[in-house]
Amino acid sequence: MRGRPNSRHRVDPGHDPRVAANMRIQACFITATFLLTNVVIYAEDWINIGGLGECTVGVFGGGVTADGRPMIWKNRDVGNPDQRFIHCSPYSRDGITTLALVGDCYRNDTTRIYMGANERGFAVMNSDSYNLGDSLSYGTDDGTLMRIALETCRTLGDFEALLDSTNITGRRDCWNFGCLDSTGASALYECANYGYVRYAAQDTGAQSGMYIIRANFSLSGNVNHTGQDRYDRACSLTANRAASYAIDAGFVLESLARDLANIYDDPYPLPYNGIQHGGPAGYIYNSGVTICNRSTTSAVVIRGTRGDEPAHQTTIFAMLGQPILSVAFPLWVRCGNVPEPLSNPQGAPVVQYCNSRSRQLYDNPQTSYHLNSRYLLDEDGHGVYSYTLPLEKWGIDQAGSMLENWSSDPPSASEVYYEENRIAGVIFTGFYRETAELIDDFPPEPPPLPNTILISNYPNPFNDGTFIHYAGASVEYPVTLRIYDIQGRQIARIAGNNNPEGTVYWAGKDSFDNKLASGIYLYVLDNGPLKADNKMLLIR
Repeated sequence: MRGRPNSRHRVDPGHDPRVAANMRIQACFITATFLLTNVVIYAEDWINIGGLGECTVGVFGGGVTADGRPMIWKNRDVGNPDQRFIHCSPYSRDGITTLALVGDCYRNDTTRIYMGANERGFAVMNSDSYNLGDSLSYGTDDGTLMRIALETCRTLGDFEALLDSTNITGRRDCWNFGCLDSTGASALYECANYGYVRYAAQDTGAQSGMYIIRANFSLSGNVNHTGQDRYDRACSLTANRAASYAIDAGFVLESLARDLANIYDDPYPLPYNGIQHGGPAGYIYNSGVTICNRSTTSAVVIRGTRGDEPAHQTTIFAMLGQPILSVAFPLWVRCGNVPEPLSNPQGAPVVQYCNSRSRQLYDNPQTSYHLNSRYLLDEDGHGVYSYTLPLEKWGIDQAGSMLENWSSDPPSASEVYYEENRIAGVIFTGFYRETAELIDDFPPEPPPLPNTILISNYPNPFNDGTFIHYAGASVEYPVTLRIYDIQGRQIARIAGNNNPEGTVYWAGKDSFDNKLASGIYLYVLDNGPLKADNKMLLIR
């Protein structure tokens, strides 16, 4: 069954109207505060064949999942593969304390998040919608809105209050947002510039146990359905699965996120021997006609909680690179960081390996949008899938075991850190070695921290000030932050604490408390032998 629409601005049954009203007022204030400090607003910078983003998304209520936990899924189709997952620590400003979160962003822009979850078990993702008939040249963009949501929202009601407030200011484009929260609720919101329609994935009564699939159109919009073929294929795969088995993260990652069926043929089982769209035998055409597109450059499945479980058990299965070449890593916000293969600010190693292997997957220069199916899996069982799928299944099983253990014995942040990095170390080692053999003999200790400090700032660009966050510092040396102008002159110096992780605030002033002019500034962090640097943009 697919979700049915609810009325606009719907509050879930059982919510106290006074509580909902207070949440809406709070969210309006939060939104206004954040938007006023982020005056540079622009849409997600995708480049794609045909000029349109081609994301495919799904929301799965607990009634159709294997363990009763809701899930959301997104294949992110954008032309820029240079992405990473980041952990953002809480910070306080103007009386507001944000929530810790993990999310996907462009490597050089951590101010916008395009899918992720926060410490209270709220998660969000989206797809573009092209049939709602309106778009603006101003207003909140999707990455900014999702960052605000993850920093401030605890429930679907909070997210609806945020949408209500941006109904007033206007949203730059139109999107389908999929969300879940720690109460076990999940829904999809078809959002135009000034209004939205809510589809519940799991309500009480007759609608219980529903799932929702979207491509790049909204059912509340006009008849122009961009991505109808991807929508139909995802609906068919999900319906067939739900008829015999429950939906789980493994199915979504393997069968939905990696699906290569198109209007020309169903290529399964691999290897494929047919001919498609003028390509050689055994090659599959996947530019704009498959769920896993040539431009699918990341994906996520986020598994929520049943409502009787702590929010920190919300699990993010994060994937960078084209899903057919990549592998998903389980992440938890409580860990306090994201493993280096997914988060390195100089370029996520997983992305680099996928980019390199893409040249072998698309190995025919005469047909650059046809992939060689035998590179994924050949007649002898060799190929990318021979190691990525077992590694991914092992990681999902390990995450499941962790949840069972944590249900009876809540973990500390250090315990979650240990397990997340242990699992990530095994998956990444097998991934770059192209083997799954080590999952039966995985290392007992997590990999060491990278020998460089991770550093970023938010907001960026900024007006009055910005928070500079660092992680991975050594406690044996002091932390010092230096600010330089574009000519390389040191203009400010700030001392950090001696903790491995911390945040400092810079008010856009020099050492003499003078306000600085608009421009690009470099910040450099020294920590004994460890150093890190990054850039930020001040706009007056």
